[in-house]
Amino acid sequence: MDKINLYNIAYKHLINCIHFGLYPTGSNLPTIPELCKTFNVSKATIHGALRLLKEENYISLSQGRSAIVTYNVNKEECRTKYRAYSYATKDALLDLCDTMLLIWPEAMLLGLKLCSDDDLEKLDEILGRMSPDNEYPFFEFFFYILKVLENPLFINLYLSTCFFGHPTIMILRDESYIHDCMAYFKKTSSQILSLCKESDYGKIKELLLLLYQKQMEGVHLYYESLPQPNCPVDPIPYEWNYFSERPLVSFNLAMEFLWKIYFSYRNQGFLPSFASLAKQYSVPLITVRRAVKVLGDIGIVETVPGRGIRILAGLDSQVSISKFTTPNLKKALIQYLQSAQIILVICKDVTYSVFPALGDCSIQNTISWLQNIHDSKDYYMTFGICFSLLSEKAQSPALRQILVGLMHFQYLGYPLSDIKPYDYRFDSQSTLNLLKSLEEKDMDLFVQELMLLAMEVFKVGKEKLIAGGIHEAEAIALPPLR
Repeated sequence: MDKINLYNIAYKHLINCIHFGLYPTGSNLPTIPELCKTFNVSKATIHGALRLLKEENYISLSQGRSAIVTYNVNKEECRTKYRAYSYATKDALLDLCDTMLLIWPEAMLLGLKLCSDDDLEKLDEILGRMSPDNEYPFFEFFFYILKVLENPLFINLYLSTCFFGHPTIMILRDESYIHDCMAYFKKTSSQILSLCKESDYGKIKELLLLLYQKQMEGVHLYYESLPQPNCPVDPIPYEWNYFSERPLVSFNLAMEFLWKIYFSYRNQGFLPSFASLAKQYSVPLITVRRAVKVLGDIGIVETVPGRGIRILAGLDSQVSISKFTTPNLKKALIQYLQSAQIILVICKDVTYSVFPALGDCSIQNTISWLQNIHDSKDYYMTFGICFSLLSEKAQSPALRQILVGLMHFQYLGYPLSDIKPYDYRFDSQSTLNLLKSLEEKDMDLFVQELMLLAMEVFKVGKEKLIAGGIHEAEAIALPPLR
């Protein structure tokens, strides 16, 4: 995962904790080892975040001691600020809570299935440190489970959702509630760990759902007891910050360009100028240049002096990759596979959630797409069209943003079409089955076929990356899905 991105997550979390009164003036921040475990980063990354806090006069640092808060924290002012922040994030956070129930129980279940004996011993050690006075071990416990999936993109998404509503809704509640809630979390975590050692995964999924529902209960109780703010507040939406931090914003923009190229441009055509693209997408010129460099490494475009950005692949042709393992291309393809893993993990629960709300118009449009795919025999497009239906029509803004983001990463898999094995092993039957499921509004059949295609996307993508010499893909694994 990008160190700058994690640096910002750690910094923003700590500064919010100080502003909202979780760490009063004169109190100690968590130790550097605790922060390293929580954010899964090196000491150097945490030192960087702490140095910035010191430069801004929030903390003091001394050798061998935890950072001490020097910012003048006024308790009543903190309460006012936090209430205003809570109101600003209320709608987005409640929506995000519903989305978390679709994503994290299944993700944690898969992580537990992959845990080795050493991993279970580590989880036992973390469990022993859980207490009502320290919420960090709870984050660390589930963070560690997720790390087993070997997917930094998943970890980033987890941190993004966990810390959106933080520092914590608990700081303004009574101590007895906090104690009971934390005790429940520890008891349930202990049960989950015991069941994992016995490979009783069916019961684990039930407990994971109950645990997340308990967390959501606390969120709802907090908002029910929250008094009206004195002044109006502007809503703060949830954003998956993976797309907003440097240098990853250039990859996000490259995916936008790739989408336009793939569906709108022909081979040997030209993109608009750098300046026009910067204005169109409201980004700095340097970001456009970096995004075009990504596409150049992939082999999609080339910069022609005096003429502009020439497209080497589009609607009517593909292009061979001359440098499969250039740094930009390697990173992009690994992120493609990471996104494919996430899609496979969440696909079933998300589809069951979104499918019942699909409108007739959306279904008919997708049916038309699938009929065209079947006629043209471009079966590799089937999964993207069906998953895009879910991502575009999800009623939850948070879920919609996450799914659209995952589809953006899928566009980075375009170069793999030129890498052996060529056949993605998609056939007419899967497309016909999905057509039938939509025509008959058969949700179970749609889920079944989409899951099979999601597994195929992941398996073949991994196979192609390894064949192309990107052996880091070997670590991104999944247990058998049921």
